[in-house]
Amino acid sequence: MELSERKKEIIKQVVIRFIKDAEPVSSKSVSLSPSLGVSTATIRKDMAELEEMGYLTHPHTSAGRIPTDRGYRFYVDNLIKGGLYKKAGQDALPAMSLGLSGDMELETILKKSSENVARVTSYLSMIVAPTVSQSRLRHIELLNLDDNNFLMVLITDTGSVYKRHFSAEGSYTRLDLQALANILNMQFKDKLITDIDTENFKLPKNEAHLVLMAKKVIGIIKDYAAQSLQYNHIYVHGTCDVLSQPEFIDLKKIRKVLRIIENEYMLMKLLLDISEDSDFIIKIGSEIFEKETDELSLIASKYKIYNQTSGAIGVLGPKRMDYRKVINVLNVFRVNLSEWFAQKS
Repeated sequence: MELSERKKEIIKQVVIRFIKDAEPVSSKSVSLSPSLGVSTATIRKDMAELEEMGYLTHPHTSAGRIPTDRGYRFYVDNLIKGGLYKKAGQDALPAMSLGLSGDMELETILKKSSENVARVTSYLSMIVAPTVSQSRLRHIELLNLDDNNFLMVLITDTGSVYKRHFSAEGSYTRLDLQALANILNMQFKDKLITDIDTENFKLPKNEAHLVLMAKKVIGIIKDYAAQSLQYNHIYVHGTCDVLSQPEFIDLKKIRKVLRIIENEYMLMKLLLDISEDSDFIIKIGSEIFEKETDELSLIASKYKIYNQTSGAIGVLGPKRMDYRKVINVLNVFRVNLSEWFAQKS
């Protein structure tokens, strides 16, 4: 059954008011909206019909209405999507400045961003770091610590820094290590980390004495790539924020939400399953993980570094979350992060 424009507006007003106040919304409150201009009795009749249609419901202790999952879904799909999010800088979110400096490692950037998103939204923020399979070599440094102890520092194009101490037989000067690092950088710069291999490496004849060290370093890089492919890192922040929402006063609900939040594998899977073709995904209640998540909603998106799809970011909160604000916050994050890396390239 096609909804009238008035009923659509009523759903919108109920959702907006419930998001703001966390209290069932009365027909009198909705009738105050200047966009409706009809009597409280008419609003009351329409709200009763919307309840019969499954868009609204009401707690037993109140005459006011709250949105159902279907009501939230209608609000998101019909009244939010389409030209919603604004360009960074246009949105009234000055606190979302990433505050990045040129020498920050990617891990620090993502950790700070996760904290910032949680603070601005007051919900749980989750950011999955880029996988090594997507990373390219930017630079390698080799240092002699003492005797046969060395340090390799590997920097990827996404700003991730990997440091590895190792030992190697033989006598190598500082100039030897610098020469080998220069050769590795020359031959492997901008190559995928997973493609770095001794088969693709050629050592000049005048540097033949570095062959064992070269094999050692390339072997370390291959081990790093193989181990990193087995997992992603996820940065989670804002557990206290999401649990402070009025929906989660009940101890049973708190325990249920904590079980979800503490399962990093599940949170990571939620984000990694996002299609790269969609700007944002919005899952409401049981759309996330059936009954275990019937009190929650998820908004998530991919983000890009150097125009390459790199990782995913999401916000988990109550179904009564401010969908419009969260989408704008995530969009500001995506744009700012992409622009920051573009300036570094």
